[in-house]
Amino acid sequence: METLNQFSKLFLLDIRNIMGLLFWGNFALAVLIFTFRFTNFSKDNKTHLLVFGCSKIFQSFAWLAFFLRTDTVSFNPVNIIIPNTLIFGSYYLESIAMLMMVKDSSKKAYQTQSVFFAVVLLSFYYSVWIESPAYVRVALASLSIFLLLILPTLRFLTATRSSLFKKILGFNYIILLVALIFRIIYPLFKTSTTLYSVDPAQKIIFLIVFIMMIISGVGYLLLLQEEKEIQIKKLLNDKNTFFSIIAHDLKGPFNGIIGLSELLLEDNNHLDNKETNEFIQLIHQSSKDTYSLLENLLTWAQSQTGNIEFSPKELEITAITNKTINLLANVAKNKNITVQSEIEKEHSVYADKNMLETIFRNLVSNAIKFTPVNGEVVLSMTKESKQTVFSIKDNGIGISAEKVAELFIINHRHSTLGTDDETGTGLGLMLCKEFIEKHGGVLSVESEIGKGSTFKFTIPNRF
Repeated sequence: METLNQFSKLFLLDIRNIMGLLFWGNFALAVLIFTFRFTNFSKDNKTHLLVFGCSKIFQSFAWLAFFLRTDTVSFNPVNIIIPNTLIFGSYYLESIAMLMMVKDSSKKAYQTQSVFFAVVLLSFYYSVWIESPAYVRVALASLSIFLLLILPTLRFLTATRSSLFKKILGFNYIILLVALIFRIIYPLFKTSTTLYSVDPAQKIIFLIVFIMMIISGVGYLLLLQEEKEIQIKKLLNDKNTFFSIIAHDLKGPFNGIIGLSELLLEDNNHLDNKETNEFIQLIHQSSKDTYSLLENLLTWAQSQTGNIEFSPKELEITAITNKTINLLANVAKNKNITVQSEIEKEHSVYADKNMLETIFRNLVSNAIKFTPVNGEVVLSMTKESKQTVFSIKDNGIGISAEKVAELFIINHRHSTLGTDDETGTGLGLMLCKEFIEKHGGVLSVESEIGKGSTFKFTIPNRF
């Protein structure tokens, strides 16, 4: 009964007081969102929160402008344009924040929102310029907000692997959209409707907007918290996998080094120079393999914790590829494998130097590893309108379709030996995939058993 009394008191508030509620509600949400942003959220989530927080700031100042407007009868373009621009801007930013929460959102979705926003502003400005009646502007403003929210809401509800909580948040926006549809139609039948109308229907609409605003704001934060916890759980699982990799793959090479060095110490006087050199070569190769594994492990660990600096700039590609070929020249020479680059000298790419070197080093090293004696590895590139496509092709043993599907999953072990019994963990490929995706590119594989493999990756032009 007490709740009903409180609701009835709220319902008795006039429109201006409800606008005051909307101001304070949005302002409080903005403070809460930016407080969350300064906690230990990831870099991506901080961007989400910045966009969503700015949307609430825009909206709070819009409602404040509506609240402070004293002359609601005279036609004043400034008093109409400023708050409505803030309202449209706030819902545009909120729609962008919603799209950012859907991981499979394409660039086209963001471009569509920008087009809607431009159309919304121009349409409303035109209605003000021709001095449309208040009820037309009310209907047009409601239609504009509807257009800005409809696509992100549908993506929320239809997103693949969408959590139940995300669907609930999507249905919250559906309720808001239904209220907006009513507010689009209602003024056209009741032409006396203005933003400040005191009729019950107008009050109900504003109260629905207020309730949905609170639910969407708090729900958005809870959804980000849920995703953060999922990410932490994944990192913990990957950490456990890390330990298993270290335990298994470092133990073998170190045992080999220890065993061979013990033989050298014990039988030094009984070994001729040829046998001693063979032992030393085996120890050297085992040490290099162990170092390569440690290097990938440490780099991958840094990438998971966000400690690797990402500094893209214009790079000459041949400088990177030549360095890679020279670095792996001895490994290729031992198997009489030819490594050649068909990339022309004048070509450049906008990328992070250290990451690009790591990508080429790992992909070329893998190509050499799985190519038999007297084989060939070829590096090439193709310039497209929006991206550069790099290819590392070998005529090695190839990869089965089943193994290709598991190449980039850390929880699947890739213990296939190279053509000269070289060992590996698959960490290098995962590192390549992460660094390529950091640039906004894609890593793909084309392979056939017995005919070799081609690893391709893309780097967008000025992503």
